[in-house]
Amino acid sequence: MQAKKYFKVIILLTVSFLILIAGSVLIIDPYFHYHKPLKFLSYYLNNQEQRYINDGIGRYFEYDSIITGTSMTENFKSSLFDKLFNSNSIKVPFSGGSYKEINDNLKRTLKRKKGIKYVLRGLDYGSIIQNSDKMNYNNLPTYLYDNNSLNDYKYLFNKVVVIKGLGGVLTYTLLGKNTTTFDEYSNWDNKVKSGKENVLRDYKRNKIKNIKEERLEKKDIEIIDKNIEKNVISLVKKYQNTKFIYFITPYSIVYWDQLKQEGKIEKQIMAEKYMIEKLLEYPNVELYSFFNNYEMICNLDNYRDPGHYMGKINDKILYWISKKEYQLTKENYEEYIRKNLEFYKNYNYDSIFE
Repeated sequence: MQAKKYFKVIILLTVSFLILIAGSVLIIDPYFHYHKPLKFLSYYLNNQEQRYINDGIGRYFEYDSIITGTSMTENFKSSLFDKLFNSNSIKVPFSGGSYKEINDNLKRTLKRKKGIKYVLRGLDYGSIIQNSDKMNYNNLPTYLYDNNSLNDYKYLFNKVVVIKGLGGVLTYTLLGKNTTTFDEYSNWDNKVKSGKENVLRDYKRNKIKNIKEERLEKKDIEIIDKNIEKNVISLVKKYQNTKFIYFITPYSIVYWDQLKQEGKIEKQIMAEKYMIEKLLEYPNVELYSFFNNYEMICNLDNYRDPGHYMGKINDKILYWISKKEYQLTKENYEEYIRKNLEFYKNYNYDSIFE
């Protein structure tokens, strides 16, 4: 009898604990699955949990503009964007995300939210020739992206949500901190160092003599077509009253050295040209690229590694776009391509390492 009594007590305590956990997640909702942030709490937007947080931001926050992309967009300040574009923006980056993953999030968000003025989106240069549909993301919380409440137990009893989510909210609130702003969310600018030493630290250069230059082939064009049509252009067609501001992410000269060693410079630029021509067909698209700002590209003080530029470059990108500098048009894109081909094919890459 005594054992049976203890067993009932244990069951009761266990059930009570689970109800407490689920109720806390439901009420506080650290990743905004059910509602927007509660005013009397301070929410910590964990940079490592973008794929838990971003969908909820799109569901419940008040905004008229969206900043999105991969880690190349993490250092954008929504406050600066709002100042320059007279908007009220959210920032929802997906570190390492494919064109498809970013587009899928935009598709859900634009379907829910009417009257979006601007979408600022980075188009990662190295992902133009990429079959996004074949990319796999492990442990994606896709149950947060649907309208099926039956699978919400995965959120209510999730270790990440409870420890990092609830823990972050309670810690921030008790310490009297403010909810993470979109300027701060996922921003790593003050956590890393830039410069030549840092950019080249992990860079492996395998210089190959007499390498054969690759060309853009039919199979590559088919991949680009599918990727761009489905994951970039489809929403442009559907939401014609929204201005889609696309920019091609400006990697450093060290990235171009890698292309040089692989014999892929011309192939990559021709892939870019093909994408540019497709995007410029739509009046609600503004397209920008900064690869012809050679001073910026070649200055490694602007970068933390071969691809990632520092926050000061994100700021400059917003200023340039607001003034329509470095915009690609039907009138200038061919000259842009010609100059870049000449510059990057003939650059003295050995000088980087002197």
